[in-house]
Amino acid sequence: MIKVEKNFSDIPEILNNKKREEAFNNNILDEAFNHGKTLYKPEELKSRLHNIYNKKCVYCEDSLLNSPKAVEHYRPKDTYYWLAYSWDNLLLCCTSCNGSKGTNFDIKNKQVKYNNETFKDIHNLGINYDKTENPMLINPEKDDILEDIKYNSKVEVSSDDDRVDYTIQTCNLNREELVYLREEIVEDFRNSIKKHYEFFIKNGDITRFNVDIENFIDNCNTSKKFYSLRYFILNNPEVFFNIIPIQKIVKSLILKLDNNV
Repeated sequence: MIKVEKNFSDIPEILNNKKREEAFNNNILDEAFNHGKTLYKPEELKSRLHNIYNKKCVYCEDSLLNSPKAVEHYRPKDTYYWLAYSWDNLLLCCTSCNGSKGTNFDIKNKQVKYNNETFKDIHNLGINYDKTENPMLINPEKDDILEDIKYNSKVEVSSDDDRVDYTIQTCNLNREELVYLREEIVEDFRNSIKKHYEFFIKNGDITRFNVDIENFIDNCNTSKKFYSLRYFILNNPEVFFNIIPIQKIVKSLILKLDNNV
């Protein structure tokens, strides 16, 4: 879960057309999401979100290039029926995270109700709703929680922040397939370092580590899948190496080669 930069004022035209307005009005009359079941997920909208999210799931950060994806409602449409076509309520995620999240949306304060908001109002209600409800679920379009994310040596994600922990549990971000994919990143980096360490013991040439560490640093950018893991590794390499000399070498070279750490 990393911060996503979304322009809330640049509302896709497809969310403002007559069909959505008619469906919105019918849902208001029914006081339930009974109309326009597919109007929030046309390919045009998915493509727009795909680019905003760097082709990754908003919650687990896995790639969506070859995976089923879903247009996700941050506030569940079955409860917040008037937000079904709201630009600031639509995220993009994989179907696994979408299925795990379901309609879960715990809040710390009182739940908002429909209060005569018009169709033109719906795209920018989230900020005020957040102040009223204080939701537990992280919204990566608005919350920057990178520093609150932790990984252990088994590459399981956790957090001491109650909202981040709630989101991890709600979206099942330690499911087996995700841990396996994250382990691959750690193992590739760990194996390359251990290989160099064997030669370092023999000849003391520390520069041979540089290329692989520089490559790892280069791949630590927000366009890559599992960015939060890569960021955590660079800032906490000792978690993934149990040999103290290797910990010291990796940490010192990361500090030397990466100005962003």
